[in-house]
Amino acid sequence: MEYRNLPNSDCMVSTIGIGSGSLRESGPREIEKIVSYGMENGINLIDTVMSDNKAAEPIALALKGRREEMVMQIHLGAVYPGGTYTRVRPFSKLKEGFENELKKYGTDYADIGLIHYVDDVSDFEAIMSGGIFDYALRLKEEGTIRHLGFSSHSPEISRLFIETGEIDVFMFSLNAAYDFEPSGGRLVLSRERAELYRECEKQGVGITVMKPYCGGQLLNEKTSPLYHRMTIPQCIRYALDRPAVLSCLPGIRSMKDLEEALGYYSASDGDCDYSFIGGLPHRDVHGICIYCGHCQPCPAGIDIASVNKYLDLAKSGDELAVDHYMTLNKNAEDCTGCGSCEKNCPFQVEVRERMKEACELFSTVKTGNWKAQSTGIF
Repeated sequence: MEYRNLPNSDCMVSTIGIGSGSLRESGPREIEKIVSYGMENGINLIDTVMSDNKAAEPIALALKGRREEMVMQIHLGAVYPGGTYTRVRPFSKLKEGFENELKKYGTDYADIGLIHYVDDVSDFEAIMSGGIFDYALRLKEEGTIRHLGFSSHSPEISRLFIETGEIDVFMFSLNAAYDFEPSGGRLVLSRERAELYRECEKQGVGITVMKPYCGGQLLNEKTSPLYHRMTIPQCIRYALDRPAVLSCLPGIRSMKDLEEALGYYSASDGDCDYSFIGGLPHRDVHGICIYCGHCQPCPAGIDIASVNKYLDLAKSGDELAVDHYMTLNKNAEDCTGCGSCEKNCPFQVEVRERMKEACELFSTVKTGNWKAQSTGIF
């Protein structure tokens, strides 16, 4: 295991952490084993945002008696009414939600407290003027939050937060699909994003990475925005090579996912080499669902990220995706077309059109035409 120092502190974090967003895909006992196994192998960083709170109790059980061994990223503004993820901004609900998160994990502090999912200027301004940022600063002064930060997908918003001079660390969506842009017939590193990373290093602000695999899409040539498959070691090395980056937190669904991530430490330099990126074509990631769950909550109760994931898997020829889709409590047929998901999506995905596409594709299963349809489409 490798560790990096969280700037301006003696806190060391493992260069691979656990993203909890998809842990719910394992059962409670397996989740507890995953977290324990990660700690046994040196992982000491976990992010607690998830699409529902099914994994929270098993995580708490794994940490019981070992809380001091784990650096926990807990978010201010991610709450779970009825067990489902919702982003909130009213101060009273945000405060109550954060306090509930601490109780949920049997702790009285967050090692890293992140103001959750800030992607536009109006939201940032409301946070700064509406008492949320002041509340976060008070929590840090009291020791309830030991390191203060935010989570975002936006370089612009990240800069605004960093300019306050109060930020220790933030969680940022970072991978080669987001960082590279077409220029003169080839891919080049986005100047805006490269300058952000360098400024963070200069100011002593650390970055923890979400979506290092682009929601898994970089791992499959058919879904990769780069039109080229990257391996897990390549994705992790790429992120860890950016200035100011402390750790990658891929979404972990199973023990297999965790073992594959830990395999990075035994991979050769050749296995981790990502230099081929400079000669690749590019596809804009905006409009592509990466299953992040920020579209929630759905008024109709649809797990939108799962529907989109199974749709993409089915389109790439994975027939098991059909079975997974059919086991969902609610699916695309339950979509009312209200559009609340699209307002929440940070990547401008046309979710309602995706729901229609899922209805059309998966309806072939009910009519018995799946094989013929998949042969014709895929």
